[in-house]
Parts: sequence; structure tokens; C-alpha cells
Amino acid sequence: MESKGLTMVLIVLSLGAGLCDGCLEDERLALFQLKPFFHFIDHRVQYLNYDDSVEEKESSSDCCEWERVVCNPTSGRITHLSLDVPYVETSYDLVDIVEYNYMGSQEENYWYLNASLFLPFEELQNLSLRGNSVAGCIVNQGFERFSSRLNKLEILDLSENYFNNSILTSLSGLSSLNSLNLANNKFTGSNSTYGIKILSKLNNLESLDLSFNNLGNNILQQLNGFTSLKSLRLQNCGLKRIVDMYWNPPLF
Repeated sequence: MESKGLTMVLIVLSLGAGLCDGCLEDERLALFQLKPFFHFIDHRVQYLNYDDSVEEKESSSDCCEWERVVCNPTSGRITHLSLDVPYVETSYDLVDIVEYNYMGSQEENYWYLNASLFLPFEELQNLSLRGNSVAGCIVNQGFERFSSRLNKLEILDLSENYFNNSILTSLSGLSSLNSLNLANNKFTGSNSTYGIKILSKLNNLESLDLSFNNLGNNILQQLNGFTSLKSLRLQNCGLKRIVDMYWNPPLF
């Protein structure tokens, strides 16, 4: 009986040996380097009832337990990072902060991102920066930096910011992308040289959201070459005599 008990203990220990105990220190430090720009990174929204909520600081020092972070249980590396702007309470309802920006608040609040701050997250698969009033990236520290280290990144959400066509070239080098959300930004369809067409280089891209950008009918000429797309959104893009587009072809 003792040998059986010992065997069971060894099995349990061997199963747990492959699991990582908490987030890695270098990634934890990288998260706090992001905190000046995303102050809510170590906070979670606690909903008290339907009409009331409060933002609370995370109680755990293990960043893998944070609401905005998902880690690989084996390596301990961060795979998902949700830096969406948090919600605020209004007299009517809980409304996304970015809604004030989109409805005509002060664009002078925009700022420029140093994308190289995300390079320590080598296993990052999903990154959301929705609604942070980002207008672009600082010189030589744009999304092109991702291609050297973040080759597992599949989902990138940059919606509800102030990005424009200037970042499209840097995005076109992220060959691992499967889903790209650029809705509610400042993209236009007029510049064919640095236009949306350059994103057709993303051979793995299956989902592209361009809604709520002033693209106009010129965008239709730039959509050739997106051979891998399965979902395309063009709602409220200023298309003339054309119904707003949401293309999601059937899969066979």
C-alpha cells in the first residue's frame, strides 16, 4: 500500500512539473512599463449591480491572474493582453470612455505609442488596444517592430483610436495576423500608394474590420488581392450608391 501511495504522489508531482508558477518576471516588469500609458492595466471592473460598477486594483501580484491578462499555463508567458479602455458610469448607463471621443470630444488628448514596449511578450497571440486615443507610433518604434519577435500574434484590435494610413505599411509585415480590427479610426481610401491595399500582403488574414472610416468608393479598388479573407466589414465608410458591406461568405 505504501508503494502505491508513493507512486500516486510521484504521478501528481510529475503532472504538475510542467506547469509554471505565476507570470515571468521579465513580462511582469514589461507590464508595469506599459502602466504609464495604460494606467488601468492592473485594475479590474467590479460590477456591483446593473447600474453601478467600480474599478479595483488587482489583489494578486501574479499578473497571470489579472483580468486583462491570459498566460500559457505551461510556459507562464502572456498570450492575451486586453488593454481596452475601461468603462465609466454615467447617469444613463455604463458607457465606453471612447464613445465621448468619437462623439466629438477633444482630439488633443491623442498620443503616440511605442510599440516596442510589447516585444517582451514573445508568445502574445491576442492584443487589444481599443479606445485609447492613440494617433500613431513614435518614429522607428511602430508595429513593424512586432515582426521580429511577436510571430505568434494572430488577433490585433486597434479600433476606436486616431490611427491613419501612416501605420498601414508597418501592419503589412505582421504575417501571422488572422484578424485585424481597424474600425473607428482616421483611415481614408484616397491614397493608393499607402492605402488599405497594402494589407493584402497578409496572407493569413481572414477577418478585416474597416467600419466607420472615411474610405469612400475608392476602397473598392483596393480590395483585390485579399485572397484569404472570410469576413470583411465596411459599415459607415462613406460608400456611395452601395449598401454598407459586411461580407462573410459561407464556408464549405
